Amino acid sequence: MKHKFTTMIMALAAMGALATQANAITFTFQELGSNIPLGTTATFTESGFSLTASGFLTAGGPTALYAKNLGAGETGLGLAIDPSGQNEVTTNDFIQLTLPTTPPTNFQMVLLASVQFGESAKVYFNTAPGTLTGAILIDTITNADGSVTIPAIYQTGFIDITAGVGNVLLE
Repeated sequence: MKHKFTTMIMALAAMGALATQANAITFTFQELGSNIPLGTTATFTESGFSLTASGFLTAGGPTALYAKNLGAGETGLGLAIDPSGQNEVTTNDFIQLTLPTTPPTNFQMVLLASVQFGESAKVYFNTAPGTLTGAILIDTITNADGSVTIPAIYQTGFIDITAGVGNVLLE
């Protein structure tokens, strides 16, 4: 079983003059195609909200994203450079999500659907594009169905996701 991430944002939608309602938006990362490289940057739109993802090497430089769809548990956003041929994120690369979304909304959580014993994923906040240098570790996910809550102070900048051990796939 591989790491799987579901990326969710909570969009606050105005419901009249005095009320608001929170709606979860889930990005599937499949709208631009499946089982294909997407280039180094791609923008995904769900329910009128757009999220931009970019692929990078931890040693520096961009790398191509990959839209993977091999069925249940193997569908999501990875990287084409994965030396294992699984097109997932390894410890040598990362996916950077640009915040705020368009239109601006609160990015609340990254959910992990599954992870094998001994594997992990790391979620960072960063203000610098294309690098993990200076990134602030928000949390490390080490168990099945783990999640990372994105603090309200980290709504402008980047959320970086990389493997701590093993492979990661944003789902």
